[in-house]
Amino acid sequence: MNGKKVIATVIGSMPHKDAKRACELVFENFPVAPAWPQLPKRSFYEGMCQQISEGLPKVVLNEENNKMYFSLDGGIEKELEKFYERYLSDNPENFAISQMYSEGFYAFLDIAKKVKPEYLKGQLVGPISFGLTITDENRRAVLYNEQLADVVIKNCAMKMRWQIKEFLKISPKVIIFIDEPYLSSYGSAFMAVSRENIINYLNEVIDAIKLEGALSGIHCCGNTDWSLLTDTKVDIINFDAYEYSEKLALYSDSIESFIKRGGKIAWGIVPSSEKINDESIETLTQKLENGFKFLIDKGVDKKVLTDNFFVTPSCGVGSLTEEIAEKIMTATHNVVAKMG
Repeated sequence: MNGKKVIATVIGSMPHKDAKRACELVFENFPVAPAWPQLPKRSFYEGMCQQISEGLPKVVLNEENNKMYFSLDGGIEKELEKFYERYLSDNPENFAISQMYSEGFYAFLDIAKKVKPEYLKGQLVGPISFGLTITDENRRAVLYNEQLADVVIKNCAMKMRWQIKEFLKISPKVIIFIDEPYLSSYGSAFMAVSRENIINYLNEVIDAIKLEGALSGIHCCGNTDWSLLTDTKVDIINFDAYEYSEKLALYSDSIESFIKRGGKIAWGIVPSSEKINDESIETLTQKLENGFKFLIDKGVDKKVLTDNFFVTPSCGVGSLTEEIAEKIMTATHNVVAKMG
C-alpha cells in the first residue's frame, strides 16, 4: 500500500489470567509495537478503573461486591492535601501502579528487557471515562465534583508518566493511549460535560505524556464527534474502523488537518467480537482499503493518509474468550503482514 512499514499494536485488555502467557501472545503478534496486557479476569484490581485507583483520596474498593466508589463523608480536605503533596513533588514514582493492580505490566517488562522491541505501548483509562464511570456514595459521577475532577485528571497524568519512565529504561520509542470509551456518549444526555472541558482535561494528560517524550494516543471504540479529538494535542487517534469508517469520513477536513500537523490514525479494522469468525484476512484488508477510500473521496490526500496509520483491533478483547481473543490478535498481525 505504501513504502513505509505498517505498524500493528493492540488496545490492551485481554481475557487471560496467566500474565506471562498473555505477554507472550502480545510479543508474538505485535513484535514491533507490543502493548502490556490488562487482565480484568485475573483480578478485580485489574479492572479498567480500579487499576489507576491507588493513591486516590477517599476511594473505596469493595472486591466482594465488585464495586468502587468515593466516600466523601467527613470531608476530603486532609486527603486532598496529602494527594497534592505527592503531586507537587513531581515524582511519578509516587504514583506507581503496584503489581497487585497490574500483573501484566510487570510480566511485560520482564520480556521487553530481553527482546527490546522498537516501540513499547502502554495505556490507561482516561479521565473522562474514569470520572463519568465512578461515582461518590450518592451515585454522582466524580467528574461533576470540581475537586475530585482535578484529582482524577492529575492522577491519570502522573500514572501515565510513571509507566513511560519504566518503558524508557528499555526503549526510547514509547506510545501511550488514553482509553476513553465514554466519549461515544458525547452530545447525549448521559454526558453533561462541555466540549471545552473535555479538550482541556484530555490535553492535561496529553501534555504529561509529551513531557516524558512519548507519543500520545486516544482510543474511543464507539462513534463520536471526531473533531473533538482532532482539536486536542494528541498524536494518534484510534477508532473502530470496522464499524465506523464512514462516520469518520464525515470529519474529513478535521482528519486531514490533523494528519498534516503530524497526527496519525490507528485503524481498528479487526472486530473485537465474534464477528471475527465471519471475516478473512482478505475481507479485512478490503474493509481497510474501503475506509481509506471514504476519506480520499472526500478530498483527503491519499499519500498523506496511507503514510500515517497504524492497524489495531477495534477494541480491547478482555471480555471475550481466550480463543476468540487470540484469533483477533493473529488476524491483526496477518492483516499487516499481507499489507507488507
